[in-house]
Order: sequence, then structure tokens, then C-alpha cells
Amino acid sequence: MNVLITAGDPSGDSHAARLMEAIRKRVPGVVFEGFGGPEMEMQGLRTLAHLNNLAVTGFWEVAKNISFFRELMSQCLRVVEQRKPVLFIPVDYPGFNMRLAGRIRKQNSMPIAWYIAPQLWAWGKDRATELSRLVDQLLVVFPFEEEFFSQFGIRTKYVGHPLIDKLRYDNASAASAASAASAASAASAVTAAPAVTADRIALLPGSRAQEIAHHIPLLAQTIERVHASEPSFTFIVPRARSVSPESMRQLSDVGATIVDDAYEAMRSSRAGLIKAGTSTLEASIMGLPFATFYKTSWLTYHMARRLVNIDSVTMMNLLLKRNVVHEYIQADATPEKLYRELMELMNNTSRRTELTDAMNQTRQLLGASGTPTAERAADAIMPLLPKQ
Repeated sequence: MNVLITAGDPSGDSHAARLMEAIRKRVPGVVFEGFGGPEMEMQGLRTLAHLNNLAVTGFWEVAKNISFFRELMSQCLRVVEQRKPVLFIPVDYPGFNMRLAGRIRKQNSMPIAWYIAPQLWAWGKDRATELSRLVDQLLVVFPFEEEFFSQFGIRTKYVGHPLIDKLRYDNASAASAASAASAASAASAVTAAPAVTADRIALLPGSRAQEIAHHIPLLAQTIERVHASEPSFTFIVPRARSVSPESMRQLSDVGATIVDDAYEAMRSSRAGLIKAGTSTLEASIMGLPFATFYKTSWLTYHMARRLVNIDSVTMMNLLLKRNVVHEYIQADATPEKLYRELMELMNNTSRRTELTDAMNQTRQLLGASGTPTAERAADAIMPLLPKQ
């Protein structure tokens, strides 16, 4: 039984991999083809493209890579024609996946189950009608999305957010590791994991090439500004797998520590600057007081402003319907403004309490039922598969 599955960024890769694992429990002989990243490949994905080529955002940036995406589209359609998959699962990545779903729908009658819905409530309400013609089942990860998409006649199911599962899994792993030690060591490990370093700041610049190009110089200047007044503060910067070590050199040159584990960086820091995107929700769930920033090309920014119809780019603000997290976008993202924000996040007790309370509310809104998100998503997908 062949299933076509496609994800185009690190978070989609991670969430898709857990869904693949859950489906395989129910259908042991399933074969997955499509594209994604290393976590999906660990689950047996026969991949058509690697993540570092897929993680492209922005109008101009996509245009520069148009020949790559055209060839990828052709490869996916050849898989559909030759392997005859019984199901297509697009995972987020709406720019490409909606086009692919449209082409498949014209040529093939196989069902389409979309996992992690396109955020059309933010930038494309007019495309929700188009989506209703493309998908047989939409699996959403924010509670308000169920009502939004259902009004367009889309069969929609809220399955919870996979980041809640990630937090629960990591906590369980830490507890399990602790219990394997002696009773005294276990108590110590549980209390100390993870320990927040009082003077540590996490910086998350992103994983895409254009994000790195715009954000690394900005963050390097911010570090220099902070050290000019607070030399004891330290900086930790997680590097995504798709980012070369050389790309981070400007940050290490000003004293930042480059690491591989973004979650551990967020857990161990007292405050953070997080680029707009999935990482802001991760920081909210991890309990890290943070501010959001983003810089991109002039063309991409101004075209995005014309399309996006939301007041905030930080999911916690949208879920709580108030702008509790401060945002520094484009011209507002300056070293001086980010420095002042970090001083507030590190030193202002009432500001930190405000953010901590908001993060607790966010976790409650996202729900934490006992069944993992991927398991619920797999259960919702099973009726679309042919009976064995």
C-alpha cells in the first residue's frame, strides 16, 4: 500500500514522521513516498527532494528556484502515475502542496487528507473554497480552525497540536532517564532537568537561507549592544540541520554558543528572541519569555503585507486575542530595539510574570488530552484507506 506524503520544512518533517509512525502501526506494510527531511527518512520515506532545497519562503526567493519546484512537481506526478498511491497526505507547506493537490485532483481520484492546515484564516480566505474542492479530510492543530474551515464545507477535525506531544514526550524521557538512576540521583535529575541559566539568552534565527542572511547580522549586532552594557549575559543559538556552520560564524565571532538542540536551548534560557514562525509557538509551550522578530527582502515584505489580514505574526497572540508578545518586524527589527526588549525580558519581573501567565493559558487552549496528536490524526485517516 503506497502513500504519498509531502512536507517542506523542519517542523513539518518532524510532525509528518510521527504521523507516518502512527499509520504504520495500523498498516504495517505501508510504503511512503514523497519529500521531506531526515526524520521522515528515518520512518522509511522514499524521498524525491531534500529539506535544504525545500525550505524556501518569499515571493522573490521562490521565483529564483522555480525550475527546481517545477521538476519536483513533475516527479510527484510521476509517482502518482506509476506507483498509484492510495492516499495523498500534504503536511503544511501550502504554497507547493495546494498546487500539487490541485494537479492530483484533476488527474486522479485518490483521497487527500491534509495534516496541519494552511493558515488561510491569516492570508487566504478566498482560497478556502478552493481547498474545499481539494481535500477529503482536513486535520487541524488549532481549536479555532475547526469552525473556520467547516464553514466552507470542508470535513475538518481538530486533533490537537503535536508540539504539546513533543513537550510531554521530552518530559517523560527525562523522568524515565532519572528513574533509571539511583533514588537520590533520580530526584536530583528531575529537579535539575532542565535547569535555566540565569544569564542565558536564546536566539533563534530560523532555518531558511534568506532568514539566515537577514537575521544573522542583526543578531550579531544585538549581541554586541547587549555586551556593551551587560557583559555577563551569554547567548545560545541553535543551528538547524539545513544551515551550514559557516553561516553562523558571525554569531560565534561575537561570543554566541552554537548548538544543535533548539528545544534544550529554549528550556535552559531565561529569555529569547525568536524569529516569526513555528518557533514562537514552541517557545510559548516551553515557557520561555520571548519577543518575536523578522526581516526579509523589501519585495517579500511589502507583498506579504498586502496579503496577510491578521494583527500579529505570533501564534500565542492570535490564540489569546491580545498582543502580549512584542514584535519587531522589518524596519522595527533593529539592534537597539532588540537590546531594550531583552533588558525587559531579563530584568522586569512583572513583564516576565505577564508572559508566563499567557504561556500557561496557551498550553491550556491547545489541549493536552492523553492521546497523542499523531495517533488521533492516524485514526481520522484510516477510513480513507482501502480495506485490507
